[in-house]
Amino acid sequence: MKWKIVTDSGSDIRKIDHLNDDVAFESVPLMLNIGNKVYVDDENVDLGSLMDAMEGEASASSSACPAPNAYAETYKGADNVIVFTLSSNLSGSYNSASLGRDLILENNPDANIFVFDSLSAGAEMNLLVRKAAELANQGLEFDELVSQLKAYHANTTVAFLLESVDNLVKNGRVNKIVGQMIGLLGIRLVGRRTDEGRIELAHKSKGNKRAMRTLIDELVSNGYRGGDLEITHAANLETAEAVKAALLEKFPQTEITILQMSGLCSFYAQRKGLIIGYQTI
Repeated sequence: MKWKIVTDSGSDIRKIDHLNDDVAFESVPLMLNIGNKVYVDDENVDLGSLMDAMEGEASASSSACPAPNAYAETYKGADNVIVFTLSSNLSGSYNSASLGRDLILENNPDANIFVFDSLSAGAEMNLLVRKAAELANQGLEFDELVSQLKAYHANTTVAFLLESVDNLVKNGRVNKIVGQMIGLLGIRLVGRRTDEGRIELAHKSKGNKRAMRTLIDELVSNGYRGGDLEITHAANLETAEAVKAALLEKFPQTEITILQMSGLCSFYAQRKGLIIGYQTI
């Protein structure tokens, strides 16, 4: 096999259609620890059960990245491997994937393995994975594919819309009083990622319609002009479709993909959260 594309479950993609015989895809799951139960974030994870468990658990929950050996096993059997991980400023997955590469290089120093720090999570990672698949299908050489991916990533980013921050409150990332106000007052949070791969708050809006307008304004002000765009949702297809329709009014030629979030992204975005990965100018 010539190419393998690997991602952790920070990407929501579990299968890529229309790959040629020289290209394979594999997702390496994180583990989600909620109460006394461990969820493996693969294609079999029950997202409804996972979100119910989060909402019913009073104590802090956590996630655990794949071990280096788990990554190393996925790298085997291909001449060229491209690996995408969650932002290294959000997770240890990038370091683990890099250690997995080192394990392979010990026995095969000529192996072509590039570990790509997405600086992101969710829908932006999906765009990167799909672009890698597209380029691998074209039969590019390893260095050229990596170069084109880096150039593409320089013009992608992510935004998110949250209706709840309960899990962030439990984990000490958001003040409890602020979290309660958000729930009681119907406030929605619109956020984005920094250049360093951290998440920051961009806007607060009251009510769903106003929040959607604010979200779309955030995309446009940040350079979106109708390029690649993907919307992922946590049990909120209705709002995802509404955002898609509003975007198509502005950019009618755009192709927009909607996908259910992975367990990991649902863990942080929570029920009804949206994540949008998009291409800027």
